[in-house]
Formats: sequence, C-alpha cells, structure tokens
Amino acid sequence: MDWTVFSDIVKTIAGVAGIVGLFMAYLSYRRSVKTRRADWLGSLHEKFFETDRYAWIRRVLDYRQEPDYSALAQAVKEQKHHPLADEFYRYLNFFELLASLRKLRQISDEEIIVLFDYDLRMIAEQQFIVDALRPQGFERLADLLRTGPFLLRK
Repeated sequence: MDWTVFSDIVKTIAGVAGIVGLFMAYLSYRRSVKTRRADWLGSLHEKFFETDRYAWIRRVLDYRQEPDYSALAQAVKEQKHHPLADEFYRYLNFFELLASLRKLRQISDEEIIVLFDYDLRMIAEQQFIVDALRPQGFERLADLLRTGPFLLRK
C-alpha cells in the first residue's frame, strides 16, 4: 500500500470535513442570531402592547377622548406640566429609542413597520405632536416620521 496516496486521501477527507463543519457552524450561528433577534423584537412588542405602561396615552391619542386629548395638546403646546404630558413624553421616548436603533441599523424599517406602523402614523397625523418633537429633543423620531417608509403606505 502506498502511504502517500493514503495520506493524500486522509488530508482531502479532513479538508472537506473542515469546510462542511465551518458551513454548519455558520448556519447554526445565523439560526441563533435570528432566534435572539426574534426574542428581542418579541420583547419590544411585549413591553409596548402587553403591559399597561402606555395604555392611557395610547387611548387618548387613538380615540382623542376628551377632556384628556385637549389637555394633552395644550400642555404640549405650552410646554406645561401635566400628568398626561409626562406619560406622553415617556411614550415618545420609546419611539425615540426605536428611531435611534434604526439610525444605528439595529432595527430595520420593515421591523418597525410590522410592529409599530399604526402608532407611528397616529403620532404623525397629529400636528401638535409633530410640532413638539424637535423642540423637546426627539430629533431622531422626527426624522423617522419624515423619512420613514411607513408614511408612504396607505
């Protein structure tokens, strides 16, 4: 038996096994990253929709229920303290975080659309909110509303 031929066969098999192993490791890594990303997006969804954290402000903005809606609009326009305005700014901070993650390319436009399109549209449709964003330090959210692809969809 020629040991050089045997050695070449073993080296070839080892090389192929190494390449296949690398490919399998890459696939496993990608699957793990996708799973963690899905968990993270699920966590964002849960924090926003499945807790009562933003329920009051979402109801006021969605249904424009009075007298809360007028009180909120006035407090925001006049930059006056109001308990509802405090909740409102916490609500906007959540979207400023999303806009910051978008700028850092940590969340895609598609992910934002799938999870938060309705709420972003609700914000963008209310002029007193849009007018307050930049003066109140929500520049990234203002940019998201101005450039976000969700505004193009009807």
